[in-house]
Amino acid sequence: MVVFDNSIFCLTLHPDAKPKSGVDRARDRVEYLVETLGAQKETVIIPAPVLSEFLVFAGPDAPDYLIKIRESSMLRVEPFDERAAIELADMEITARSKGNKRGSATGSEWQKVKFDRQIVAIAKANGASAVYTDDPDVVAHCKDCGMPVFGSTDLPLPPSKQMTLGEDGNESEETNTNETN
Repeated sequence: MVVFDNSIFCLTLHPDAKPKSGVDRARDRVEYLVETLGAQKETVIIPAPVLSEFLVFAGPDAPDYLIKIRESSMLRVEPFDERAAIELADMEITARSKGNKRGSATGSEWQKVKFDRQIVAIAKANGASAVYTDDPDVVAHCKDCGMPVFGSTDLPLPPSKQMTLGEDGNESEETNTNETN
């Protein structure tokens, strides 16, 4: 079970999503991640706060995306519930005991800190093995609590495909090894 933050989730569903600048072939990397997770029968948790961000971004297409999300056997929306509230309280108590209630997200506004921590708390409460995000504040909160976190720059590129001409004159695809990052 893994968690997608909005920056990664948008790249999986919305054609107008803009990847983090400076990431070579970010959309290809995320699509390959989704393909790989699907082959492993992995569940992708979409925390409810991420869903709300995504639906605002989706605008008038939001109802269509909700249908896609609900019909997906891979995606599961998880709420900020009692277990997540306990995780979030632990994260904040730990940060305060170290002298900064914002933890490593020192430059963030308090409202963003609370929102981002909800995402990480939902991941922890649901036993996620990793969080995928390009948000530096979510990355900081994950690192503060020992949650493995990966950005689009950490994702491998998909294997290259080489077109070959068959004996019948038709083209076919052969998959080669992964390209280097």
